Amino acid sequence: MIQVSVIIINYNTFRLTSEAIASVQQHTRGVLYEIIVVDNASTECDPGRFVEAFPAVRLVRNPENSGFAKGNNLGIAHATGETVLLLNSDAALRNDALTLTYGALMADPKLGIATGQLRYPDGRLQYQCGRFPSLRLQLVELLRLQKAMSAQKRGEVLLGTFFGHETSFRPDWVWGTYFHIKRHVVSELPGGKLPDDFFMYAEDLQWCYAVRKLGYEIEYVPGGHILHHFAQSTKQEKKLNQLNMILRNEDSFLRREYGSWSTASYYLAKMLNLLISGRGNSANRYLARQYRRLLLRQELLTATNSPV
Repeated sequence: MIQVSVIIINYNTFRLTSEAIASVQQHTRGVLYEIIVVDNASTECDPGRFVEAFPAVRLVRNPENSGFAKGNNLGIAHATGETVLLLNSDAALRNDALTLTYGALMADPKLGIATGQLRYPDGRLQYQCGRFPSLRLQLVELLRLQKAMSAQKRGEVLLGTFFGHETSFRPDWVWGTYFHIKRHVVSELPGGKLPDDFFMYAEDLQWCYAVRKLGYEIEYVPGGHILHHFAQSTKQEKKLNQLNMILRNEDSFLRREYGSWSTASYYLAKMLNLLISGRGNSANRYLARQYRRLLLRQELLTATNSPV
């Protein structure tokens, strides 16, 4: 029986996707797995090259680029594994992370999702464990109440950059870069699939929220090591456009799940927090302006009129 179905979405990233596939084959020893590559109508090269280079890989050709979330659901529909690992094409395993996260999932029936430790190619840590957007936590930071906490307590309460990511923990949500989920949990979600109304960005926040609503928990497993390129060379204009897409998707998620008043209160606190903590920081000031525009239901600033 296949224990893990590894799903990788490819869109014009043949080299990176090939590295991701090779890393799974090189490092995975403790579980039975299959690899499914979903090609989202790439034009870079014939996706059949994946099967030529890796005969064991199953290739699913999507006739259109339907986005990251829909592409993963297409892969899940072809998966036969007891669990499903959604692995970014720009990520690569550095040890047998599959076995570690699979073991965590199987050890606790309350656990629905597991992930590992992400690092940049230069070794820097990526702070992927987060709390759901919260007015209460924004007020904690705004009033600097975290300064009265120990470093450990501060990290456990706020997560994100406050959390060292060196110990196991159960956060509210994690990135979709390495997203290991039980197959039966996916089947319990509305429509028997992951929410896929976002083309890309912020879908991991939505996925974790939906899984937590079912009563399942998420575990961060620091022993699983994953390299994540994370578009370090992306041009500034593209980064701002990506940020705007994330903000729009988060806004849609918050207004649907939290309601307008709670969302507005969160934006106000977030904006003030960024302004106070971001004195002299143009990126924080820019982000504060974006939250102000979301608060007022205005169009977001675009890369062409951004001072960043």
